Amino acid sequence: MAYDSSDLTRYVKELTTQMDKFDIVLRAYYELMQEKGISQEQLNTKIDDILARKVEVQYGGRKKPCPKCGKMVGESKTNPMRGKCMICGTDVAFYPFEDDVKEDEEAKPYDPSEDLGF
Repeated sequence: MAYDSSDLTRYVKELTTQMDKFDIVLRAYYELMQEKGISQEQLNTKIDDILARKVEVQYGGRKKPCPKCGKMVGESKTNPMRGKCMICGTDVAFYPFEDDVKEDEEAKPYDPSEDLGF
C-alpha cells in the first residue's frame, strides 16, 4: 500500500499528539509518586528491573493459555497485544502489565469434541 506525503504527515502529527498526551500523564504519575514518598532511587531501581525483564521477553514474545482450549498462544509480532490460537482459532488479547505465563506451565487439555456444538 502506497502512502502519499500528506498521509504520512497527518500520521506523524497524530503520533506526536499521542506522545504529548502520554508525556503529560507520565509527568502526573511521577509527581504523584513523589508526593506519596517514592524516591528517585526507588523509581530508578524499578526502571532497571523492568528493563532487565524486557530483555528476556521482547514484544511479541509473551505467551499465555488460550481461554477456549488451553493451548499456549504467542503474542503476534505484527499485531500488538493480540494472538491467535493455532488449534481452535480463538483471538487472544495480551493486555499491558499482565503477568507473563511461563511456557512450561500446565495448560488444560484440549477436547476437540467441545467445538462440535453438541
